Amino acid sequence: MGPHMCRKLQALSSRIKQASSNAKWRDVLSAYSDIQTSGTQLNDPFLFPIVLKSCAKLSRLSQGRCLHASLLKRGFESFVSVGNSIVDLYMKCGDFCSATRALFTSSRDDSVSRNVVVFGFLDRGFAERGLRWFSESRAWGFDPNVSTLVLVIQALRRGFGSYVDGEKIHGYVIRSGFFGISSVQNSVLSLYAGFDLFTARKVFDEMSERDVVSWSVVIRCYVQTREPVFALNLFREMVREGKTGPDSVTVTSVLHGCALLEDADVGRSVHGFSIRKGFDLGDVFVLNSLIDMYSKGFDVDSAFRVFDEMTCRNMVTWNSILAGFVHNQRNEEALEMFGLMRKEAVGADEVTLVSLLQVCKFFQQPLPCKSVHCVIIRRAYESNKVVFTSLIDAYTSCSLVDNATTLFESMSFKDVVSCSTMISGLARSGRPDEAISIFCQMKDKPNAITIINLLDACSVSADLRKSRWAHGIAIRRGLATTDISVDTSIADAYAKCGAIEMARRTFDSVPRKNVVSWTVIISAYAINGLPEKALASFEEMKREGCTPNAVTYLAVLSACNHGGLIKQGLMIFKSMVEDHNKPSLKHYSCLVDMLSRAGEIETAMELIKNLPDDMKPGAGAWGSILSGCRNRLKSGIVTTEAISEVLVLEPMCSSGYLLASSVFAAEKSWEDVASMRRLVKERKVPVVAGYSTVLEGAIAKRFLAGEKLNQSDCEINNVVQSLHRCLTLENTMEWI
Repeated sequence: MGPHMCRKLQALSSRIKQASSNAKWRDVLSAYSDIQTSGTQLNDPFLFPIVLKSCAKLSRLSQGRCLHASLLKRGFESFVSVGNSIVDLYMKCGDFCSATRALFTSSRDDSVSRNVVVFGFLDRGFAERGLRWFSESRAWGFDPNVSTLVLVIQALRRGFGSYVDGEKIHGYVIRSGFFGISSVQNSVLSLYAGFDLFTARKVFDEMSERDVVSWSVVIRCYVQTREPVFALNLFREMVREGKTGPDSVTVTSVLHGCALLEDADVGRSVHGFSIRKGFDLGDVFVLNSLIDMYSKGFDVDSAFRVFDEMTCRNMVTWNSILAGFVHNQRNEEALEMFGLMRKEAVGADEVTLVSLLQVCKFFQQPLPCKSVHCVIIRRAYESNKVVFTSLIDAYTSCSLVDNATTLFESMSFKDVVSCSTMISGLARSGRPDEAISIFCQMKDKPNAITIINLLDACSVSADLRKSRWAHGIAIRRGLATTDISVDTSIADAYAKCGAIEMARRTFDSVPRKNVVSWTVIISAYAINGLPEKALASFEEMKREGCTPNAVTYLAVLSACNHGGLIKQGLMIFKSMVEDHNKPSLKHYSCLVDMLSRAGEIETAMELIKNLPDDMKPGAGAWGSILSGCRNRLKSGIVTTEAISEVLVLEPMCSSGYLLASSVFAAEKSWEDVASMRRLVKERKVPVVAGYSTVLEGAIAKRFLAGEKLNQSDCEINNVVQSLHRCLTLENTMEWI
């Protein structure tokens, strides 16, 4: 080779090295191509790995094969660095067969080449093959490098290994001296976090040096295991220690913890911290977490302010604020937000449709619910179980129970969530027998939610035997006396079946009573006509240190209402206001009903006229006024106004027309009675008849008002007549 060609080869070789140092892989291949076309051959074995690496980086598999063939002919494959680079080329290009063949045919099968193969399998997502190669290579005496070891631990964390495998790799890491490396420490910590929080915390406490990843892993683990208090305490410790500052990942986990606690005040302080650190200025993950935290902390106005100030929004942002409005029962604004999404040309996904179905459920509008169903079909979202279950739930709430049943029956596998939703929907729709039938056909083991929904169905059926049966199932499943929600539902079911003593025994067996369980027993006494015991339980609740909420006050007021305890009811309402509990429209309506029943029509009307500015009396309040006028035989302007308001507020509800008709009948104003009946027919108002239920053996017989008994109900007819004779005789004896 002449001097000119030597200088040219040296220049091209220098060009390859320079391009490699600058990661300009195309320039490397270009320089190598120039060497080939110049008529000379590259003989420097240290340059071939660079060219092979360039082929791997650019996925030039065919060019790499040609170079491999050339190296085989010229005997360069015997160089260790060249052989390992050939294996690396094939692994990174996805030609695993050629990679393993090159490994086994090379003159030297060492730890470097084994690392290349194991790392290649794991890095490209073939975790099982990578772990198998790792295990076989360990038996051969292979020593992994840090990168390979981290990928092995990550594969075990993703579910390709057991807790025992984790302990084995942890032991190997300690013996081999890798545990001092932060990336390996954090990988082991993440591995245990996926299996056992206690062990993960122990590893964390034993670490001499903790970086931001270490802190973030344990904080996230506490949040994922629904232990947000521990997560917040650890975050405070991290900030107080001051050695390692939290990053946006840490703050995101802490905000999720605040969302679990539903504590916007703590979340607001974390928000202030993130502002000082500059995390919320452009990090969409932190901002989305802020929206979720404020929404679940019942401060959706702050959530919307965060949303409104965002310059960059993604699909999660829109879904978070939409779900926030739904969670805070501000469904009108949720609809406005969805309209804004359409205006901004943001396409709805599965999460968006679930929120829309919740809105349909709230407004009980069948047509929009069907429209959402059409979108679900067009976009092939029916395979999404959350969407499908939400659709079933919305249909049952919109009085489309048959549609929900059809959807439920079309499911190939009915899991515990779908069954629980269907049981709840049927119970809510007054079809408890079908709900119980679905429970009996369940293949999955019922959870606490399923049992609660089953108890709901039993309470709707008002069948004590079914409630006791459901109670037995809760005991066998180990949910009675261990899950306060289940115990509370058991007590509620017994109360609605009239078994107040059994309800009280169930309540007394609850080890740690909360405001919900106290409210249930107070309501139980109220609905069973025992207002004095309801008030006694209310006082006992306060002595036990449990603070009543708005629902509790409503239950006590209802007890006073139906028991005629006007003075006590007014005192309780006054104490509610003094305790800084803002009364809702339901509380005012209960007070109006209580005054109307007592004949204090003028006082009730005065209360209606002086409601807070943000409240408007509903049909129930006006109906109470109307009912009071009928019972006291009072007529005039008050009656006329009450009838007008009831019919305007609920034009398609038969109860308002029937109540107005009964008022006119009490006044013997038969023309007005006929007028009400004509209105019902003209407006096509569906009339729902009242009914009573009588048990015949194990079968509950329902009798509609005005219905004639057929021949098959002759025995029941005899029972009813016999009962009537006994009651008549008892009344006669009392009169005597």
